Amino acid sequence: MEYFLAGIYLLVLVYTLVRIILDTQSTPKTLAYILLVIIFPLGGIFIYFSFGINYRHRSARGRGMTVQKKFDEKYLSLKHDPGREMEKVYSEDIGHFSELVQFLENMGHEYLQPGRFELLINGERKYPKMLEELSLASSFIHMEYYAWENDQVGNAVKEVLKRKAAEGVEVRVLFDDYASRGIRGNIVRELKEAGVQIYPQIKVKFQQFANRLNHRDHRKIIVIDGIKGFVGGINLSDRYDNSVDTGLYWRDTHVLIKGSLVSSLQRHFVVSWNACENTEKLEFNYELFPEIPPEGQGAGQFVAGGPIYPDTTIMLSYLRVFTLAREKLYITNPYFIPSESILDALRQAAYSGVDVRILLPDKSDSALVGAASRFYFTGLIKAGVKIYLYQKGFIHSKTLVADGMVSIVGTANMDIRSFDLNFEIMPVLYSRQFAGEMEQMFLRDLENSKQLTLKEVESVGTTRKLLYATARLISSFL
Repeated sequence: MEYFLAGIYLLVLVYTLVRIILDTQSTPKTLAYILLVIIFPLGGIFIYFSFGINYRHRSARGRGMTVQKKFDEKYLSLKHDPGREMEKVYSEDIGHFSELVQFLENMGHEYLQPGRFELLINGERKYPKMLEELSLASSFIHMEYYAWENDQVGNAVKEVLKRKAAEGVEVRVLFDDYASRGIRGNIVRELKEAGVQIYPQIKVKFQQFANRLNHRDHRKIIVIDGIKGFVGGINLSDRYDNSVDTGLYWRDTHVLIKGSLVSSLQRHFVVSWNACENTEKLEFNYELFPEIPPEGQGAGQFVAGGPIYPDTTIMLSYLRVFTLAREKLYITNPYFIPSESILDALRQAAYSGVDVRILLPDKSDSALVGAASRFYFTGLIKAGVKIYLYQKGFIHSKTLVADGMVSIVGTANMDIRSFDLNFEIMPVLYSRQFAGEMEQMFLRDLENSKQLTLKEVESVGTTRKLLYATARLISSFL
């Protein structure tokens, strides 16, 4: 009997190792899982099959994808700019990032489109503008949010959506079932009763519980009438509004986009909607994608990622910006666990004379992430990267500005989870005017931050260094 059980275990172990080698694209993650299942045989195998396989990608590929293929064929035929006229119109804003434009077109069919951009700093700027624009909706409202809380802000949004649905506006909402679990029994129920189509993007069930928690809808977007769009790091919660006393200053960033570029944001909402289990699938029509005059203060492209996308588009887009930057690269992110390629690109930029500055929280809301981030500080600072820790409160922005030309105000963290697991989205905006505003915002944030020195990071004790290194290894399993 013992030999029989040992033989069964050996077969399962070999099968698991083969699956890890064939299915895990990241080399560090592959090695980490192999080490895990060898050192902790039963527990390691359980963790791999719970967290290591992208079941979401497999199951969602067929769900709504036939509709989505037809939709994309129509959309791309209208948005494709064969003469590259938009790039010529906005050549001054694009500058030496024309290779980035081409890269995003080739990678994700993200064609350059014009738009106007309004920077929204913190919830106290975003929420009033958001509620105002929602109240003006005449045709449809599309929302996709990671965290929606049953508080003052969450209920204010609920009320305006109920009112617009009563007026005949089509309201479609996707939310993350785990992060927004507090609204299931009240806000979701009330919105459904009001005629709002609202669904969890990935419904958390007992079956495949761990894997469903592993894949999250981390987007925070709104599309109104196909002509206005909100995107950025700010969820629907009072904590992001510093006029409400929550005990912690919360620093975050969003952007309001108007114009043709909104159609790209709408396109990715439709992808998510059609991939969701219970939704009535959307096909291309001109109500969803109205004709908008091709004008704006700048232009942009959207980059989307998630468990149903074929490539790590978010990470590759960051990499391309880093490698094309010539003078300045200002990065703000709350969760910084870079891949080796991201790390190399940042060091290469700094060694090339680019002024690379990275702004991170002094105290992370995740002890594991905070410790893992610090593992990378020494090598980055030695290469010339300047690292700042925000002191005023918690900084949650996911922003980037390069050479006073290219800006990103997205939902994606700079970590493995955002690169591989979550539904994420970020606009790449080409506008010297907007980039100037972004730079000023970044420099103001540095006034409330502390720059780390090489002496400080190298003087950390051995025990703490071991803690950072261990946290870095554990992060490979995320």
